[in-house]
Amino acid sequence: MKLLGLLVCLVAAVAAAPHSDYIELARGGRVVGGINALPNEFPSIVSIQRLILTLSAHICGGTIINQRFVLTAAHCITESPENARFAIWAGSHDITNQESARQVINVEASIVHPEYLGGVNPSDVAVMRLAGYLNFNAFVQAANLQPAGAVPQPGPATLAGWGSTSTTNTPSMPAILQKVVKPIIDYDSCVVANGGPGNSPLGPTNVCTGPLTGGISACSGDSGGPLYVIANGVQTQVGIVSWGWMPCGSVGRPSVYVGISHYRQWIDTNSA
Repeated sequence: MKLLGLLVCLVAAVAAAPHSDYIELARGGRVVGGINALPNEFPSIVSIQRLILTLSAHICGGTIINQRFVLTAAHCITESPENARFAIWAGSHDITNQESARQVINVEASIVHPEYLGGVNPSDVAVMRLAGYLNFNAFVQAANLQPAGAVPQPGPATLAGWGSTSTTNTPSMPAILQKVVKPIIDYDSCVVANGGPGNSPLGPTNVCTGPLTGGISACSGDSGGPLYVIANGVQTQVGIVSWGWMPCGSVGRPSVYVGISHYRQWIDTNSA
């Protein structure tokens, strides 16, 4: 996930951020404070890969909306070079190995939310249209997206991704999908933790997680990936990783997500 930090690491649009201490969750590799996920534990998550000649590299996470569309953060697309090419890896667990369950499909087109302003802001959401159709099975499934109008309540939520595991400004990228349980915190507490009104890109459509005691956080490479609330075995995606603070897991600093429910109608309209 991309993060905002003490050393600004925005790929582009640094000027769009009003505070020099935060960064987007920078592109790359494990959840800080997390553990290895089980194979097939999160069948809706994908690795978004940027294609460079005959090679590819993980840049962000995403989630499957349906067999033809993937949900991610807008900055994962707009901060890549013009005419960059992408593919998604669905059904992956260890992104450094060949995996029989993996489905690789190129991205045909991307649609960025019209209110997205670049850098990080509350409308940091986009959908990707795939060049082919995913085959749904035990390893590859659509996410259960939180319905419009719902409000994520304070309580436990699960973050998953291939983002950096480092608590310093130097990324450390894991190969295996990571997971961690984090508390959703109320909006007012998030405003205070981000320096007060107007001192960060935070908006009322964002969702925030702690813990503010530090040591657990989204980090570089997690951007665009999911925050789930899990109840009765159902993984409901309530957020899209958008930004946070560097070093990852800093005391007093939350991770910030795009709230799915606020953008559900736009997501549904643009992924049909």
